[in-house]
Amino acid sequence: MTPFLQLATVLAIIIFAAKFSGWLSTRLGQPSVLGELLIGVLLGPSLLNITQLGFVSDTHLTETIAQLGELGVLMLMFLAGMELNIRDLLRSSRVAVLSGSLGVVLPVLMGWGLGRLFGMDNNASLFLGLTLGATSVSISAQTLMELKMLRSRVGLGLLGAAVFDDILVILLLSGFVAVVTNPSGGNLLQLLGIFVRMLLYLALSVGVGLWVLPKLARKSLSLPISQGALSLSIIVMLLYALGAE
Repeated sequence: MTPFLQLATVLAIIIFAAKFSGWLSTRLGQPSVLGELLIGVLLGPSLLNITQLGFVSDTHLTETIAQLGELGVLMLMFLAGMELNIRDLLRSSRVAVLSGSLGVVLPVLMGWGLGRLFGMDNNASLFLGLTLGATSVSISAQTLMELKMLRSRVGLGLLGAAVFDDILVILLLSGFVAVVTNPSGGNLLQLLGIFVRMLLYLALSVGVGLWVLPKLARKSLSLPISQGALSLSIIVMLLYALGAE
């Protein structure tokens, strides 16, 4: 079997298994994303490791599937963003900041306490707590979209909290690693530079989204090409992802 046919076979299995498990999850009164996550664990390296089955000989298949998964996350967040209005999200900013902060503080303290309980040193325990403080914005968005609550007051608060939670954890974890790897403080300037670049990216992305993209979208609609607006949307999504990374 050629590498392409191996990829096609594995993708067919993954998509079918994800949708079937999602359907089973909804039959049990749960969001379909729960079943999709569980089948991902089953098919992944933890159990079956589908890319290492007998008919697979392509050594690059695991990497290809992982990259396609990253594209899937981008598409999911893109679709969630298409459903949102930034003004509605900003109206829930106070709730998002408060709940997002608690969503960081409590897991970090509990993870640190658990690490100390099992005999870890202080730095290892704090690292454990920080890694437990992160949430998955994509899973939150998918669940809210399925429940048709993404645009509700509760949904906007939950999504905003998840976003704020991840940003805060990334900053805390970056600061922690910088301090631990260089206690003299040499990496603090590097950390400050990262934070400045994050703010610059946010400002530029908002500016482009407000003033440049609407003009490009109108232009794409007037061009004699097929699926111009859709193509522009995918290009913008990929470029924004590249800039964020």
